[in-house]
Formats: sequence, C-alpha cells, structure tokens
Amino acid sequence: MTASPVGLPPSTDPAAPRTGSDAPSAPPGARAATNELGGRHRTRLNPQARRDQIVSAAERLFERRDPAEVTFEQIAEAAGVSRALVYNYFGDKGGLLAAVYLRSIGDLDLALGRAFVRPGTGEERLRAIIGCYLDYAERNAASCRLISWAEASGHPLVQQARRRRYETVARSWGGGPDACMFSRGVLSLIEGVVLEWLDDPAADRARTESVLFALLWRGMSAFPEARAVRSPA
Repeated sequence: MTASPVGLPPSTDPAAPRTGSDAPSAPPGARAATNELGGRHRTRLNPQARRDQIVSAAERLFERRDPAEVTFEQIAEAAGVSRALVYNYFGDKGGLLAAVYLRSIGDLDLALGRAFVRPGTGEERLRAIIGCYLDYAERNAASCRLISWAEASGHPLVQQARRRRYETVARSWGGGPDACMFSRGVLSLIEGVVLEWLDDPAADRARTESVLFALLWRGMSAFPEARAVRSPA
C-alpha cells in the first residue's frame, strides 16, 4: 500500500534526471521530451512519479546506512534530480524520512487490520499482533530498523501514523482507556523485542513468540476487557 503523500508537490518540475549510461531508470508516469537546442532526450515525470522516485532512492540509502549520515546531496544523486528539488518536495530530511516511513509501514498496518477482521478472544488477538510483527520483520528486516529510527525522530506525520496504529489495536480490545494503555504497552514491547530478535542470528522465532506472549498476556489477562471475545467495530 502506498502511503499518503507528505507535503504538496510543486506546480512545476525544474529538474531532469541525468542522461547516459549512469542515469536511473524512469519510473511509471514518465514521458520523453526533446531538447530543441542539443537534440538530447530527457525524461519528464508527473509530480507524483517524481516524488515516488525520490522516496525510492532515499529508502534504498536509508536501509543501507544510518539515515543521520545520508545527505540530501546523496539522495538527489541517487534519484537523478537536483538537491533543490528534493527540498522542494519534502522541506527537510525529516519530511523525506516521514515519507519513507509511511510507505514502509503500510504493509504492517494492512496486516494488523486483517488480523482484526475475524472475531476472537483477547488472547487470540494478542497472538495475531505478535505474529504480524514477526512476519513483517522476517520479510523486511531493513525496513523494521528504518521504521524504528523514523519513530524516534518525532516527526508529526510519523507520530500521527503511530497514533492511528495504537487506535486500531485499542479498538480490538473495546477502545476504552485501559485498551489504549494495552495498545501502547503491547506495541512498544513487541517492537523492542523484534529489533533484538533481528540483531541476534541465534534467536529462535518460536521461542521469541512464546516469550513475548507470556510477558504480555500475564499482565493483560488480569483485565476482563482484555480477555473478552470481540468482533471488529
């Protein structure tokens, strides 16, 4: 699922990607144009395609390196655009990181939503949440680390997305004040343990899942609303 855009795209596109053998491939939405002076071809992109191109380049760099060490110049170079255009679309690195985060987290949010489609007990829902995170981490280890880094950045769009995730999980336990606390505590613990699991090659998934469930359910099961069978709202 592609996340909602961050910021407004510019009304014009002042930058063109490089040409020649080192130029990045054009994403969907591109069309060729001829330079009347030199006869050289360049690629024009619609604003959304250009934005996606920049986000994809940043995502690749952020997954290989500490995002704090990646510069706008490096992102622009990887995307084949000017540094000014990256600023024009995202404002600063925080805005760009938020855009990458929203794209990366989309699959996890979809999986969590599907986990709550069927009625179930609180125990079943907790197991489903743990399973969603571990499944996602197995397929997207680099994205998991990037998500953690982005959430620590405190960007407003990242925090809004995180609050929506808390609310989705809280609704599965009835949506009251206790459910909100369950949601924050559960997700925070799961996310921390998942990162530890990814960093330890010897860690066993089944054991990790068992430990997480035991830690969380022992406390939550003391509350009737956590044990209740619920259907999604």
